[in-house]
Amino acid sequence: MEIEGVTEQFEEFKDNAVQDILKESVDVEISQSSESSESIQSRLLSPFLNNLSELTDDLILTSAASVNPHILETFNISCIVSCAPELPYTPLQDDVIYHRINIIDSGNSRILPFFDETADLIHEVCSAGKKTLVYCVAGVSRSATICIAYLMKHHQLPLLEAYNFVKLRRPRIKPNCGFFKQLIEYEKQLFGSNTVHMVFNECVQMEIPDVYDNEYRIITNCSKKRCSSGRH
Repeated sequence: MEIEGVTEQFEEFKDNAVQDILKESVDVEISQSSESSESIQSRLLSPFLNNLSELTDDLILTSAASVNPHILETFNISCIVSCAPELPYTPLQDDVIYHRINIIDSGNSRILPFFDETADLIHEVCSAGKKTLVYCVAGVSRSATICIAYLMKHHQLPLLEAYNFVKLRRPRIKPNCGFFKQLIEYEKQLFGSNTVHMVFNECVQMEIPDVYDNEYRIITNCSKKRCSSGRH
């Protein structure tokens, strides 16, 4: 038993020693750097900043990887909308409103029932001169869908304009086809007509929003060309 205790103490000593060395090396690097503390902080935050998409002065769309206390403080975030129930619920600041949407990224999930409540919350925060950050795992499907719904309801943008508005600022967005179908349904509720329609795409043998149609055709044609060239 004594030997085991000594071994555990030695392992703990090694861990602490390694941490001390790492801390010293970081301190030396910072002390030798001519950068200001603000510049160092900006450099450390740059990977997170590059993943943030500011849709409006009051609304930011991102992925879970960029949600941390430094980002909340830097952008003065007052409200967080999480669309990723598979991630742990870990509020980062007590004075921030947290709104969770329990929805998985599946074409069979019903996201439409969350549109009004979440859009109204974002609008309420915006009206108070504060900012909201919306995220899911990748910032591509669920969170993008919620932001589009908000722009439709409170900025009176038709679906096509709202989608293009968000895509211009975050080109990687791609709400799944089931979510897009519900956005089309929501647009009909709000405006009585539709600017986006579901169409059958032979390339993927399923219904997709017409804004995806050309993209799927291009991808499929490129795949066919690669297959043809490979057979020669």
